[in-house]
Amino acid sequence: MIKLRALLVLNGEIKDLCTLSRLGDEADFILCADGGANYCFQASLLPDRIIGDLDSISGQVFKAMKQNGIPIEQFPTKKDATDAELSIDYLIERGFKYITIVGAMGSRMDHTLGNVLLLNKMLQNNISGRIMDDNNIIYLVDNELKLEKDDGVYISLIPITDNGAVVTLEGFEYELNESRIDFASTLGISNRIVEKQGHILVHRGRCLIILSRD
Repeated sequence: MIKLRALLVLNGEIKDLCTLSRLGDEADFILCADGGANYCFQASLLPDRIIGDLDSISGQVFKAMKQNGIPIEQFPTKKDATDAELSIDYLIERGFKYITIVGAMGSRMDHTLGNVLLLNKMLQNNISGRIMDDNNIIYLVDNELKLEKDDGVYISLIPITDNGAVVTLEGFEYELNESRIDFASTLGISNRIVEKQGHILVHRGRCLIILSRD
């Protein structure tokens, strides 16, 4: 059986170890970027591989992973890509088609934005990618996305292309019909699904689709 679904664990903030454990059980392959291995250790998950410059993984976790025979690929600290991007490249090269990323967000805004925009690299390689934390799920969409109604969840569309995006929203409180949302506009913020399902069509451009809970 070809392994298609990967879980990528980064070294940002992860509070819910139960969700991490569940996502690990659902994945065909678990890849840790450096200190992401610390979270897997805390959640009693054994990753399939660890990648990075190894400046964040604890000595205890490194020892435990080595004892369990987990392959560890070390890169120089001075390099042209973050551990997160190196990990995405690894998964792309091995043909994974669905990638869930956790630990992508934290106190370093530069890393957070860089990680979110790595969704674009996945999209360019025909990979379905998402970033999850305790309050958000983030997609990058250039065609369509169908979402089930979930009370208490806000849906926001944020164009990332400089000429904005043209979108249609069906099943939402605020519907749109091939409407333009300019780059840097807040028009698409804080919508809700009011039907059983919400249908997002991106006719032109690319949009971050963010599902958020307060």
